[in-house]
Amino acid sequence: MKNSTLSWIALKYFFSKKETGLVSFTSWVSIIGIGLGAFALVITLSVLNGFEKEIADRLINIESHLKVTGKNITDQTLNNVRKVAKKNNLNVNKTLPYISRKAILNSNGINSAIRLKGIDAPAKQKIFKNREVVIRGNIDFKSPTSDLPGILIGYRLADKLGLFIGDTVNIINPTNISPTLNIPSVGKFHLAGVYRLDLFDYDNAVGFVQLSEARRIFRMGKNYSGIDITFNNYSEIDRKKSILRRELHSQVRVKSWEEMHKSLFGAMQLEKYGSFIALSFIVLVAIFNLTSSLVMMVMEKINEIGMLQALGMNRKQLKGIFLRLGFYTGAIGLTAGIMVSSIICFIQQVYQLIPLPSVYFIPYVPVEINPLDLILILVSGLLLIFLGTLYPSIKASSLVPLEAINYEK
Repeated sequence: MKNSTLSWIALKYFFSKKETGLVSFTSWVSIIGIGLGAFALVITLSVLNGFEKEIADRLINIESHLKVTGKNITDQTLNNVRKVAKKNNLNVNKTLPYISRKAILNSNGINSAIRLKGIDAPAKQKIFKNREVVIRGNIDFKSPTSDLPGILIGYRLADKLGLFIGDTVNIINPTNISPTLNIPSVGKFHLAGVYRLDLFDYDNAVGFVQLSEARRIFRMGKNYSGIDITFNNYSEIDRKKSILRRELHSQVRVKSWEEMHKSLFGAMQLEKYGSFIALSFIVLVAIFNLTSSLVMMVMEKINEIGMLQALGMNRKQLKGIFLRLGFYTGAIGLTAGIMVSSIICFIQQVYQLIPLPSVYFIPYVPVEINPLDLILILVSGLLLIFLGTLYPSIKASSLVPLEAINYEK
């Protein structure tokens, strides 16, 4: 018997007229349950992807794709990085030197531990390219009313210390503090601007100053703490990292932003896996219901199954009919759930219709549809549907023809 005939019989069973409508009540419950499970999976994973992308974009804007660090990072190292990138066509966008050290910010007798980062003009434009993040003052390190160099700090730090634009603060290099009579390096700065990057570590404990001022306070001479490397795209980042490690001298360390924030993104990945496993149980419960509905249909169609066997249909063909029947029922729910949730995610991604309360660092629910997630949900869903329909199909094919024909309901 042809496969098309088996599919036709399965569709006749699926659309058979019953008192409850086109399909049985349990079949409708199965379709809706599988659809809701797929819907929940797509929505949850897309929202988690959205938050991850939002945080990653903010970190990359502030930092970089790759970071070169070491003990003796000089202008020569910077030139070597640029030569290696050009020679190997690494598609580099920016190579920005910086100085980053722990320091103590003192104001009105109050001390606060911060991370002071010295940056040059291109790095400043990269970090604060969106002028809306500077909520008070400006990003210029110079002031028309003060001869002191300027500093930019996060709004949480400014609120904690009660600082206003134009206030004078002291930056102390703690590495020079010792029990002897050594005088620590101290720099006086005026507060030029207050930013809000909506990243707690930055808003609460990071200050930005000119590169030359950081070099003076930390007594760095002509050295840097490191070099930020940003590419035009993030593709093949591992290959680019390997090339830089191989070409540069052994005292230099090259790390990607994922390695630098391994714990944060590891926790986000674990949250995604946990959500996927937990929400998959919704689909699993719906498939159990699909199995029970198919068993009930086998019992209902037992006489017809016997007639088909008497007419020459073998066990494999009977098994194929009910496998198709279960597949049609499950696939409808799975496909509908994925399609509806994908449309909703796409609308939210484009039009940002669903807002978030003001306590969150972004004003709307972020979503990012990952095609690999959709494929994973589809493949795993179809696999579960196949396993769920296997037992009823085997049961239908194992009936004895004479007993099935003479079966009385």
